[in-house]
Amino acid sequence: MEIYVIVISLGLLIFFSHAFNELFDKTKIPNVLLLLLIGVLLGPVGGIVSKDFFGQLGNVFTTITLIVILFESGSELKFSEIKKSVGAASLITVINFIFTMIIASVTANLLTQLDWLSSVFLGAIIGGTSSAVVIPMVKQLKMGEKSSAILFLESALSDVLCLIVGLAVLEGIKAGALNIGMVFSKMWKAFLFAALMGLAGGLIWSLIINLVRSIKNSMFTSLAFLFVIYGIVEMLEFNGGIAALSFGIFLGNSDSLNTNKSFKRVFRYTTSGFNINEKNFFSEIVFLMQTYFFVYVGISLQFGSLYLYGVGLLIVVLIILSRPLSIRLLTKKDISTAEVAIISVMTPKGLVAAVLASIPMQQGLPNGDIIMDLGYSVVLLSIVICSILVIILSKDPLIFKKMMKRKTMDVPQETNTTPEHG
Repeated sequence: MEIYVIVISLGLLIFFSHAFNELFDKTKIPNVLLLLLIGVLLGPVGGIVSKDFFGQLGNVFTTITLIVILFESGSELKFSEIKKSVGAASLITVINFIFTMIIASVTANLLTQLDWLSSVFLGAIIGGTSSAVVIPMVKQLKMGEKSSAILFLESALSDVLCLIVGLAVLEGIKAGALNIGMVFSKMWKAFLFAALMGLAGGLIWSLIINLVRSIKNSMFTSLAFLFVIYGIVEMLEFNGGIAALSFGIFLGNSDSLNTNKSFKRVFRYTTSGFNINEKNFFSEIVFLMQTYFFVYVGISLQFGSLYLYGVGLLIVVLIILSRPLSIRLLTKKDISTAEVAIISVMTPKGLVAAVLASIPMQQGLPNGDIIMDLGYSVVLLSIVICSILVIILSKDPLIFKKMMKRKTMDVPQETNTTPEHG
């Protein structure tokens, strides 16, 4: 493809993304879905661009996008809302991860040639929700602080679960047995140490950020420091995504810490957060990167067996049907009915699932092609179906309750046909 065509396309995508944002206000169609469909048309359908065209740059770009999205969303979360939401978010994450694993594992094992370990691997990699998909959709919907915090935290925590459990099961497939103790050991370490390192990085940066601002062209330095933190955490085999989120959370709340008496008793130095110009800058960076990110995801998807896509559709439908049970139990009354409905269908899978789904085939493991096709099908269909449900619920949050009520009323009542004796 000619360079000038690529440059023109990159420019047009930005204009399209702005237009899609305006379109959302009228139609409630998320720009995530439209950008994904553009990628699908360019990639697997049209064959104009292939994933191989990007080479290693594609993996670097997606990693940076995930880091920046998590960081920017974390900077918008307040400690007070995290405190209220972290319990519900953790329970929702774990329960839905387990439910999804069971549903996907059993369905895949019964309807495909996958053995139990391979089926459990599939369940693990699609067990969470995608940060890169959920966060932009939540921001477009302008949901309340608590609902947003629950969905942000769930997506970040579940990304870690997918990676840790998925890779542990993959090792089990190679060894022929799964070490459950190793899975739990890696899990708590990945969460705890990554979060602590992210918070420590945030504290260090909050102390020197005013000094850094005196340097010319220093707007990118916060992102540069974030990349260093992420790389160090990943090098130590913890989860860089959680560190990026924690880093953003600390800096987003560092100004308020100066008035916190408990914090000042322990720490006497003055901390600084982001100013309005930096917040606007990070928001622009996220908008730019997520525009290209979703087109890239669409290009990266592959269409395999129609039967496996049918199985993938069944898995997605079962996951969506199971999710409202836990959401209703674990969300409190201070969240509106409309937002509970949105949280109940927010189950899109993303690039973490797509990348992990391709590993067994790359490593030449048995049934790797089935795992990859099923994984890609669930990613694509979950985003499409989630987007459609968001459109419907944004216009009428009670539509499904009304339909169920109408059906109940339409059921004819049993009449007594026994003849009377007089």
